[in-house]
Order: sequence, then structure tokens, then C-alpha cells
Amino acid sequence: MILQFHIHYKVQDSRKLAIQYAFGNQQYSTIHMQTYDGENWFLSLNTNGASGIIYKYILVADSGLSDPEWGAFRNLSLSDHDTRYYYINDFWRSRENVFNAFLSTAFTKAIFSGKDRKNTHKTNKKIEGNRLEIYMTATLPQHLSLGITGSHEALGKWLKPVSMEVVEYPVWKISIPLENYDINIQYKYVVLNTQNGDITEWEVGENRVFKKFLPEVKPFSCIIHDQDFRFGTPWKGAGVAIPIFSLRSGDGMGIGEFSDLISFTDWASSVGLKMIQVLPVNDTIANKTWQDSYPYAAISVFALHPLYVNIEKIGPSKDKTFGKNLQKDKVALNVLDQIDFEKVLEIKMKYFRILYNEKKDTFFKEKEVVSFLKNNDSWLSPYAVFCALRDKYQSCRFDEWPEFSNYERQKTDELLKQNPDFQDQVGFYTFIQYYAHIQLMEARDYARSKGVALKGDLPIGIYRYSCDAWIAPHLYNMDEQAGAPPDDFAVLGQNWGFPTYNWAEMAKDDFNWWKNRMKKLNEYFDVLRIDHILGFFRIWQIPTNQISGTMGLFNPRLPLTRDEITGSGLKGQIERYTKPFITEELISHYFGLHHKAPETFFEKTNEGMMVFKAHFSDQTSIHQFIKQNPEYLDVEDILLKLFSEVIFIEEHKDGQILYNPRITVHTTYSFQCLPDDQKRIVQNLYNHYYFERHEDFWKNQALRKLPALLDASNMLICGEDLGMIPKSVPGVMQAMNIMSLEIQRMPKGNSKFGKTQEYPYFSVSSPSCHDMSTIRGWWEGDHETAKEFYYNYMFGYGYTPMKAEPRIVQYIVEDHLSGPSMLAIFPLQDLVGIDTDLRRMDAFAEQINEPSNPKHYWRFRFHMNIEDLLAQTKFNEQIKDMIKRYRP
Repeated sequence: MILQFHIHYKVQDSRKLAIQYAFGNQQYSTIHMQTYDGENWFLSLNTNGASGIIYKYILVADSGLSDPEWGAFRNLSLSDHDTRYYYINDFWRSRENVFNAFLSTAFTKAIFSGKDRKNTHKTNKKIEGNRLEIYMTATLPQHLSLGITGSHEALGKWLKPVSMEVVEYPVWKISIPLENYDINIQYKYVVLNTQNGDITEWEVGENRVFKKFLPEVKPFSCIIHDQDFRFGTPWKGAGVAIPIFSLRSGDGMGIGEFSDLISFTDWASSVGLKMIQVLPVNDTIANKTWQDSYPYAAISVFALHPLYVNIEKIGPSKDKTFGKNLQKDKVALNVLDQIDFEKVLEIKMKYFRILYNEKKDTFFKEKEVVSFLKNNDSWLSPYAVFCALRDKYQSCRFDEWPEFSNYERQKTDELLKQNPDFQDQVGFYTFIQYYAHIQLMEARDYARSKGVALKGDLPIGIYRYSCDAWIAPHLYNMDEQAGAPPDDFAVLGQNWGFPTYNWAEMAKDDFNWWKNRMKKLNEYFDVLRIDHILGFFRIWQIPTNQISGTMGLFNPRLPLTRDEITGSGLKGQIERYTKPFITEELISHYFGLHHKAPETFFEKTNEGMMVFKAHFSDQTSIHQFIKQNPEYLDVEDILLKLFSEVIFIEEHKDGQILYNPRITVHTTYSFQCLPDDQKRIVQNLYNHYYFERHEDFWKNQALRKLPALLDASNMLICGEDLGMIPKSVPGVMQAMNIMSLEIQRMPKGNSKFGKTQEYPYFSVSSPSCHDMSTIRGWWEGDHETAKEFYYNYMFGYGYTPMKAEPRIVQYIVEDHLSGPSMLAIFPLQDLVGIDTDLRRMDAFAEQINEPSNPKHYWRFRFHMNIEDLLAQTKFNEQIKDMIKRYRP
């Protein structure tokens, strides 16, 4: 049996096309294809009786490096052993093709689910002899199916469409008999109404044409693989964003739960929303205080949050007082306006413990449990041990544990064998994880059944005292901390406190840690927001001896040499630029004449400048001193700011002293005191360093890391690409097929507000997010900016309303819905903002996080039960009509 492959692909450089393939269970082989024009590539293979082949096209450079096409290996069945010759006409699957999004599980499993899809107009029969097989990959809503019509009699002669059958959704197929070896067929795909077979849409553009003169080998099979139905109007959908902890329901216990997603899906589906976006769902219980409410500081990137588990769904208790006590606690916690994290944790753990003690004798023998433990052992066992040790030592600071501060699986396994009580504690945490998994999977499956995709959130960092850091510290830079450079929402930058990634170490096993993380997320989510995707290009990194985000540097980076600085024309001693520039005038400005801080922290040099005393060598030493001397607490921020009064931050590398311009250097007193000509030199160095020097360097960093991550799952990926964006980011995101995020109040470019009608199609647009005020909070908290928006964007007339009236909120919501973005996602608070009766009284109470406050308490609860939201007929019809009008 002969296979002849043909693919049309114009190679733009010296690389050659090849096929990587395997017959059956054989090892993969790679063989170069032949071409006569650099565009049409051919290859013939003898199958030697194999019943199938898996293969993928790759581009191979002279150096031997290869670049595969996007997607999984193709799978071609060769079970018809009577066929002597196969001709396969393929296309190159480009990673940057935006229509790949429709092949993610967001569409194949949820929005355009293929589950239980039946073709009611199936007409294809097995064909003996020569045949043409046409395969098309396309996702469609349940009520629609794919058809084809064309010049051949078996394709209806352009008069009547022929329904295609589903092979394995989203792949559709039709087989037609052929008599001649000279094939000349024109055709187009059509979308059919599944119920009556009527055409609802023709694909646009020219007819598809297939011409081929095949050798006279009988019987033969000619196979055409197509992709991308050419829709006249691209699909657009809408979604809603709400943290799971913020959901409120009658079945809740003072905090949202995975099971609440089921009734919330009912509401979302009823108004036409196709996506529910949540914040990270991993376990954050580090210290058992309210500070554990921070969802981006998980103690495991694999474990789910115990507080999102519904107690009653675990099963009934044998204790006759259990139900009564549970109901009493539910009522007490559910009436709270905000989450009482510590109280919820205490009460839920009490009930988890009761149920575990009752079920543990049989729990670990259940077939489903055994399977779960086996499939998740690599992370679950260390996580459960970590939790048990955290409880034992009453701290997650594993570096301070008297034993087991360095993880060794053999030692912890020995501990489990020797200590039944400890083993029981470990079993308790695996028990909770099993039910967390079951309940989130149930919510995911229900959402899919309603055509709704769940969108998760991948934090860029890991918690410093997490299980992840405990078991594999070599994967992280534990002496550094991640954050974000200054922006309008945090003028001093952000210090998240997380260690940064040791990418060189992670690359040694082809980023296996990241692959496993993505696979785990894909178990629960069909869409994913990658938090701070800029971190894959470079991350803002702050040394552990500094506190302010302004003292950070990008990692990796290309620092300046001394020669580069002196060569720029900058005058004076380098210390003028690298040490805090503090004058007596500045001290007087901040402290006046009576505060004792100057005497405590500073001394005067012979040149009349003020310097920090030797024992205040960094911001951490200042902070620690004030911790012990709280009378200086009121001036701590000033002191930290003064320490950052530098123009360059030094670093020592390979015996050299190198220099990096301090971020937002133009805001410093040190910069303002320079002569104008020296200011221009510093500004030129700054602009070159931050906006030119690193572009290709950072681009290559992302291109090295991202493919392995993206190929590990089949989720639709959106990158949070806000803030200080390198020029290379949009191009890389496009090449990697990652959707951009467009927030109107954080526009890209120089405009004051993002113009929704100019957003790219392959983007997610939103009027606000969890890190900022809602529409109402922004409007009523910043009237001058609201005024500018009202006149220059909305083209309003008369006085600018002081309050964000429902019509203003509705205008902004509709402005996003009517834009070209594939997805428009709205915080739930913004949607109810269009209804006077449903919106919260206090607009400022709607904000979820204050990014400038690293100690923020994440305790926001939506003010309505989901059951009540479902009952709001008038409001729900209004939302439904808006979505239908702009995103039918």
C-alpha cells in the first residue's frame, strides 16, 4: 500500500518541510519531503501492511532544529486493505491561526459541544472501489450541522447540499465514488439546520477547488483535509466574571463553593452568557488567618481550595445533631455582608473532620478514590504531608521547621509508616481534595452541558512558603521576589513577595512542571487567563532585602556597563547616581524641625549631604528597626521612599559592577536636581534601556518558554498583557495564538481610554476587573476623569452626572458588547449596575481588590443570592436582549 502526501506551504527561508510519522506502535521517524517550487511538497511511503499512521509536518533547518506545525499528531486509518494507493492532500496547521480557538475544549466540549451530537441527515455509505474522502474540521452550535455542495453529482451539483457525518467531533466527513483518475471538483461548505436540513449560511469567498491527475492504480482513495469554515461574520460571545468565594447562595456557608457554579451556570445560560470567569481556585491556607484570603498565594498550584467544598455534598453524617448544628452555622455565616475567612475556615474544618472520621475506614477502599490517589500521587502526597506538617508545627515556614525542612520523599514515607496519627492527618487532607475534585468536575460538566465554558486563572507566581517551594526549591529563585513596576493603580509598584522562576533549571526537563500544571487546570477549565503573561518575557524582580516595587529590576535583563554610562556624556562620580540623593532641604521637607527620625536614621557627610547610617543598608533593615520601634511607624513610607532616591541600581555580576536605570526615575528628587543637559542624558539612557535594548532578548525568552506550556493543554488561552508592555509582546502573543486583554481604563498606546470599536478580534474586552473599581466606583470616585469620558468618549450633553446612573453603566456595557472582540466579559457587579433596584447601594463596596495594598483582605461577597438573581425576570430579559442584539 502506497501513501502519497501533498501539502501546499510556501517556505519563506532555507528550511525544508518534513514529516514525522509512526506506523502503529513503532518509533517515530522523520523524513524530508520533496518540492519542485518551494511551495508544493510531496512524499511517498510504503505502509508495509500497517493499519494506520500518525504523523505531523515539521519545518527543519539546516542546523537540525525543527519547528512542528500546531496541534496534535494527525491520525489516519488504513484499515481498508483493498485500497492500494492513498493520495493525501493536507494543509499546514499554523499556530497563529485565530480559528484554532474554535478547536479548544472551550468550543468542542462546551460552547459548541459535540456531546451526543447526532447527524439526522446521514447519507454516506461505504463505497467500494475508487473514492474521494473530504474531511473538514469545524465546530458548530448543537442545532447546526455541516454540509457540502459542489460541482460533482454526489455533491448535489450546486443545487442541493449534502450533509456530512461526524467522524470524531469536530471532524466531519463525506465519501463520494470516483470513476476517473483526472479529478476536477469545485465545492463549498454550508451550515445546515439540523432539524430540516435547510442552509443557514454559506461560507464566503471563492469556491474551493481540487484538481489532480492520479496514477491508474485501482482501487485508490483520495483524501482531502480542510479546516476553517469561512464565516461571513465571526462568532462573538459574552461572559461574566466573579470569584468563586464571592458567590452567594442559600446552600452556602459564608463563602462561595464549587457547587454554586451549577446554579450560577443556570443564570448565565438563561441570559445568553457563554463563559464564567473565576479567580484562582487553589488552596491558600498557609497561616490560618484572614491573610490567607489572597487567591494568588496558593500553597499548591495543584490542590484545590478546601473552603470551596460543599459539606452536605460529601454525604450525611451519622451524628444526629450534625444537620441541626450545620444549619445553624450556615445561617450565621450566610447573613454576613463580607466573608469572615477565619470563622469559615474554623467551622468548615470542624465538619470536614467529623465526616472524615466517619468515612475513613471505607473511603480509601473505594474504586474511584483509589484511582484519584494514584493519578494525582506526584503532587497530592507531598501536599497532604505539607499540610499535616504545617499543622504539627503551626507554621507554613518550612525553613523554620525543626524536622523535614528539606523535603525528601523517602523520609516522609517513613514518617507515614511509623506514625499512624500523622498518617491519619495526611489522609484527612487527601479526603478533602478528593471531594473538591469531584465537586469542581461536576460543576464543569454541568456548565458544558449548558453550553457554558468555565474560565480559570493561572497566577504568575508561587507562594514563598508553599508546598511547591518546599519540594522543589531549585525551580525558583528563593532569594528574589516578584512584583510589578509602577502604574496608575500602584504608583510605587507592587511587591508580591513570591520567588521568581529559575527558568534555566525548568528548561532542563522541557518545562515539565509547567506542563503538569496546565494539564491539571485543563481538567477543570476550558478557558484560561494567564495572569501577568509579561512574566514569560521578563518578570519584575525585587531583592529580598528591599521592599518597594521601585527598587526592582526586570529579570532577565541586559544591564549597562560603566563605559556605556560615561560614554553617554553623564558627568560626575558614579556614586551621585547610585546612592540615595538626600539633601538637608529634602529632610526638612519631609520631617520638619521636630521629628526625631533624621537623628535616628541619617548622618551628615563632609559635603553637606545626608546619608543613611551604616546599619540601614537596605529597606528591609529600616522596616525591621521600625517593627521594634513602632514610634517611627508614621514615617516608614517616607524612609523607604528616600532610600529609593537613586538613578541607577547597581548589580555585581562576574566580577563586574553593572548598572540599571531605576524605574520611573523622572519622578525622583535625585533626577529633578540634575542640570537639564544631564537630565536629557539620563532620560535617553532610560528610554533605550526600557524600550529598545531588551526587545529581541525578551521576545526570545517568551518564544522559548511558551510553546511547551501551550501545547500541554487544549484550553483557549487569554494573556493578561497590561502595564508596561515590551513592543514584542503583541507579535509573540499573535504567533502563539494567545488572546489579548483589553481593559478600557488601561488602554494600550497613548489614548486616555480604550476604544472598544478598535479592539482586535482575537481579544477579551472588559470595562473593569478585580484589581480596579467597577464602572460605578470609577465614575463616582474620579469625577474629573468621568467628565472627560462623558464628553470626549460618550459625547454627552449638559452636566456630567455625579452618579453612574443605570443608563451610563448600560452605555459602557453595550459599547463593549458591540465591539469586535471575540469575547466581552463583565464583572457581575457591572451587569447589575444597569438596574437601579438590583445594584448595591455603595458603589465603592463593589471592588474586590486594592492592588496598592499588599495586605488587602479579599472578602467581597456578591450582595444577592444566585436564587434571587435567577428570579429577576425583568433584569434577566434586559441582559438577554442586549446580548442577542450584539452577539446573537
